[in-house]
Amino acid sequence: MKVIEGGLNQEVLDIIEPFSNWFFNQNRSLIKIKGDRDEGEYYTSNEYLESINREKHVGFPEVSHGIDLSDTEVTPLSFRDDINKTTADLNTFFGTKFNAVKMYYPAGGYMGWHNNHNVPGYNILLSYTQNGDGWFRYQDPLSKEIVTLYDTPGWTAKVGYYGSKEEDDKVYWHCARAYEERLTFGFVVPDEDMWEMMCEDLYSQ
Repeated sequence: MKVIEGGLNQEVLDIIEPFSNWFFNQNRSLIKIKGDRDEGEYYTSNEYLESINREKHVGFPEVSHGIDLSDTEVTPLSFRDDINKTTADLNTFFGTKFNAVKMYYPAGGYMGWHNNHNVPGYNILLSYTQNGDGWFRYQDPLSKEIVTLYDTPGWTAKVGYYGSKEEDDKVYWHCARAYEERLTFGFVVPDEDMWEMMCEDLYSQ
C-alpha cells in the first residue's frame, strides 16, 4: 500500500470535499456507533496481530469502533441521500459499479487487524481527517515489517493490492486508527489494468 503523492485531481476533490464539508456540519450524535472505544490501542497493536488465529480468520475485521455509512440500521435516514449521491458520483468518476466501504470513525475510532483475503483485489482508499490525526498500518507480506502511513490534513488516497488466502506472499494484514473523526471510501477493483487507470485518474490534472 502506498500514498498517492502530489495531491488529488480537482475533479475527484469536487466530489468528496463537498461531502466532507456537509457531513461535518451534521449532527453526528444521531449515528449509532458500534464497538468499544477504549480498546483501540490493543486491537491495532502488534500483540493483537500476533494473537489472531490466521487459519480461522474470516478476512473482515473482527473488532472496530465506527460504522459503515451504508448500514441503514445505524445511519440516520436524513444522511442517506447525500451519502448515496456521493457514492454514485465516485462510481461514475472511477467507472466502478459499487464501492466496498464508506467508513466513519468517531474520535478514538479504529478498525482492528484483518486481511480482506475473502475479497481480494486492487484497492483505492480515500480518507479524510481535518488535522491529519490518524493512520493506516500494515504488515509487509514478505518482510513482515510493520509500516504506518500517517494521515495528512484533508483528503488523501492510498492504493495497493489485497491478496487471497491462496496468495501467501500477498496476504495483506492491516488496521486503522483515528484520534479525530475520520472518513474513508474504499474501492476493490478485480482488474489490474482498470485499477491502474483509476489510480492515474486520481492524480492526473
